[in-house]
Amino acid sequence: MACRGVGSVLELICFTVLLALSLLAAYVLYDGATVNREAEGIAEMRQQIVDNAAEFQWREGMVAWLSLDDTHIDYPVMQAQDNKWYLSRDYLGRPALTGSIFLDYRNSADFSDGLSLIYGHRMSGDLMFSDIAKFADADYLAKHRTGHLKTRTGEFALEVVDYLVVSVKNKLYSELSGEGFDLGSEKFIVLSTCDREDRGKRDVLILRNKNMT
Repeated sequence: MACRGVGSVLELICFTVLLALSLLAAYVLYDGATVNREAEGIAEMRQQIVDNAAEFQWREGMVAWLSLDDTHIDYPVMQAQDNKWYLSRDYLGRPALTGSIFLDYRNSADFSDGLSLIYGHRMSGDLMFSDIAKFADADYLAKHRTGHLKTRTGEFALEVVDYLVVSVKNKLYSELSGEGFDLGSEKFIVLSTCDREDRGKRDVLILRNKNMT
């Protein structure tokens, strides 16, 4: 009887493991399809905003479109009532492993703050904010200095100022403070993503909003 009991337990464990693997495989397939669908939708919107920005249809929660010239960073910027919602949801609010590029909920949606903080996952395949790490190379940074931010009210020219690796305990995250960055009185946008070498740090790219002072 004892052996039968052990056999039943092993069978249950095996069944549970197989079920978990099946569910994981199904999720991976689903998420892959979601990513492809999202990429197609963003590509369509990207073309629309290039062809006719004045007639562009802004989605709910979308506050801007961010693009850095000659990089893969070319995405809508979302904003919610907290910083968790878009971590795992696309621009339509659907579950997505890639999440979205999003503005800190404490920032003004018109980017009038002295410092605006934008988050994005560091994904493989040049997705989302993976290109930020490339700015660690001085030559790459020197050759990729420009970008644009389109909002509902206008378009702003961006200038890449610096690339830094900072602690997650930096006041940037707790107080939206640029203390230690020597930012001065101009308007700045900071792009933030995970650092692959240290989970306690973040890779950030500092951009100057050249149209706002």
